[in-house]
Order: sequence, then C-alpha cells, then structure tokens
Amino acid sequence: MTDFILYSIKSGLCLAIFYGFYQLVLVKETHVKRNRFYLLTALVLSFVLPTINFTLDHEQLAKANQFVWEFENSVEDQLQFSEPNIAEGFSFSYRFWICFFYVLGVITILGRFIFNLVSIFKIIRANEIKKEGDLNLIYLEQAHSPYSFFSYVFLNPSILSKTENKQILLHESIHSKQLHSIDLLIIELFKAFFWFNPIIYLFKNALVEVHEYCADQACIVDATNKISYQQCLLKHVESKMNLNLTSAFKSSLTLKRIKMIKKSNTSVWAHLRLILILPVLFVSMLSFNYSEIKSMNKEDKTIPAGRHFMMPIKASADVRMTSPYGERMHPIKKKMLFHKGIDIAAPQGTPIYAIADGQVKQLQMKHVEGKAYGRYIIIQHDGGMASLYSQMSRYNVDLGQKVKKGDVIGYVGQSGISTGPHLHLEVKKNGENVNPADFIDFTSLKRN
Repeated sequence: MTDFILYSIKSGLCLAIFYGFYQLVLVKETHVKRNRFYLLTALVLSFVLPTINFTLDHEQLAKANQFVWEFENSVEDQLQFSEPNIAEGFSFSYRFWICFFYVLGVITILGRFIFNLVSIFKIIRANEIKKEGDLNLIYLEQAHSPYSFFSYVFLNPSILSKTENKQILLHESIHSKQLHSIDLLIIELFKAFFWFNPIIYLFKNALVEVHEYCADQACIVDATNKISYQQCLLKHVESKMNLNLTSAFKSSLTLKRIKMIKKSNTSVWAHLRLILILPVLFVSMLSFNYSEIKSMNKEDKTIPAGRHFMMPIKASADVRMTSPYGERMHPIKKKMLFHKGIDIAAPQGTPIYAIADGQVKQLQMKHVEGKAYGRYIIIQHDGGMASLYSQMSRYNVDLGQKVKKGDVIGYVGQSGISTGPHLHLEVKKNGENVNPADFIDFTSLKRN
C-alpha cells in the first residue's frame, strides 16, 4: 500500500509537469498532430518513469544480503500458523479504508466505462448500417450532435443540409482514420485506475480538444470552406451531448475550435520548444528514482567498525537487558541453548526504534499469540545488514516502508513465547547472525 501511494504521488507529479508544460508552451500552437503525440507520450511516460530506477556504482550485490530469516525448528523459533487470529489480522485500519475507497472508485469508473461501451454496441446492433467508403453510417432519430466511434458514425440526416452532411462525414472520417477512439479508450482505462488524480481529467480534456483540432484542420481546404465550416459548428452548438467514449462534431469547446481555425499556421521552428521539457524531465527522473548501490560482499567496507547503530529502546529505570547474545540458560526450557539475539525487558507499549536507515522487508501479521516470535519486523539496511524486532504488541510501519534511524517502528509486547514484555533483537550481516552489541552500545542498560 505504501509503495502504491508513493508511486501515485510520483506519477501525479510527472503528469502535472507534462501538463503544465503543454499549457504554457504548446497549447496555442497549430501543430495539433504533434500535440496529440505529446499528450499520449506524456501520459504513458508519467506512469512508466516512476517505476524505473537509475543506479550508479552498481558492482555486486552480496551473495547473502538475504532477508528471509531461517527460523529453527524449535518450539521457540518455529512459526506456527495453524489457527490465525482472523479478528486481529483483518482489523479495519486506515489501510483497509484506503483500499476500500480506492477499489470502489476503480469499480465505479470501470463500470461506467463498460456501460458506455455496451450502450454503443447496442445502438449499432439496433439500427441499420449504411456503408459509405470506409465509414459505417448509422442514422438515428434523436436530435443530437453527430458523433463517431472508430468507423461508426451516428447522425440524424433530417437536421442536416447536404453541405453540412458532407462536412460532418469528412470530419468524422478524420476521427476514424486517425484512430482517436483508441486514445479515448486508453485514457479511460488510466482514469479508472488513477481516478483520484485530478490531472488525468485535465489530460483527457486536452486530448479531446486536440482530436477536434486535428479533424477541423483536415476539413478546411480554402477560405470559403473555412467560413461555411464555422457556420456549421455554430449551428450545432446547442445539440445534445453524446457518450463520452465517442468523438463528437459538436462539443463545449466550439469557441476554442473556431479561434484555432482562424489562427495562422505556427512556424515549423516551434517544434524546437519541445527541447525545453528535457531538463525538467531529467531532473524529475533523477529526483524520483536515483539510488546508489555499491559492492556488498564478505569483504564489504561500507559498514565502518565500531558501534554506529542506535539503541532500539531508550534507556530508563524500567528498561534492562535480560538476556545477551550467545550461550545462555533458556528461561522456559531450563537448558543451555545458543541465543541468537538480545532481550531487552521494558514496560508494555514502550516505543521501539529502528537501529538504522532501511526498508521493512517482512511484517508478521499471522502470528499465534504466545508462540514463537509473535509479531515481528525485519528491516533491511545497507552493507548486507538486517535487523529483526520481535515480541511486539503492535506495529507503526507498513510492509515495504522506508524508515530512518530513530523512527518508531512498533511497541514492546509479549506476543510470542515470553515470560514478560520485552524486545527480542537480532542482527544479521551477509546472512549470518552477529552479536548486536558489536554495532550498538548497550552500556547504558541495566543488566539482570
């Protein structure tokens, strides 16, 4: 969920940059075919660019920078999922409601999209089709503006003169030949999955405008034709609107179309203005997706020696270390076993902090209360390092979330095998358990 929200923000910013450039630089120019290509390309790039990651100094990933914790088959370590706590796993948190309203929006937009498609095909099947060149003409009795969908043109010939009929058929044939209906289908699908982004609606309006400009431009062959064409536009300005998946001869942008028709052709040198988008696009791509990955192997020197990670729990009178790393007497089994981490006893609900910057790689939701590790988090760090925090009472992060050193990631509890509220912390380097005390200064903690 966190990754999708971050992706949506990035794609939304890309859309805003592309749309802002279009409105500031391109919208008033008569190179309408180029503008159509720009809008379609910008739409696709806005949703592709945030998924691309640009890396520098990428040499070799550690063979064991692996964050699948291999739990031993002991009663203490084995994770058991026989009867998951459904009530707790399916809590109506804010994430649930975000997902619920997002899916509801997708279903609503897709439902309307499918309904409009079905309506168009119903009209096609219910009426006689007359072939004229590459067009399939469907004559309707309703008094509305002519419109087209791929090669199908819907019109009422009784309200059109012979000249108007000719102009309209030419106009709609341009929509058909230039495949404007495909553009509308594509942007409707994007709109269905990103319905919450207001910029995508502006993109659709801009694309519909460009479609009309393209068709108008192809219909005007001389000055006399230009005047009669404008008169035809004005005559049908009060007509009823059509389905939103079709290209209409009339639309609410009639005045803009007339202004565009009257404009002198823009110089071909105006194409060079597209170069202006390149530096803006380059900076956006780097700021969204730049990351640096260096070699991380057994001899990795990116992790400096010494204790540079922070304490997972702030020291206080109520906080103490109850079990160190290494051989110890197991508090429940009453025999010597190797302890792969450290235990820090603290009051229930005490905040737990990320010991270093990293990303949440595992978040255990289906734990069994009182067994194994309980609720636990695994965080991946740089340099082949990873940390595990278990026995939590609740989480404060999401799966995949990036965290900073010192961020609160959860709270102390006793959700697994435990004799009282505590944090069990483990640290791995290159896939091997290491002593957390080699990286964290625990000298401020009281010890049992």
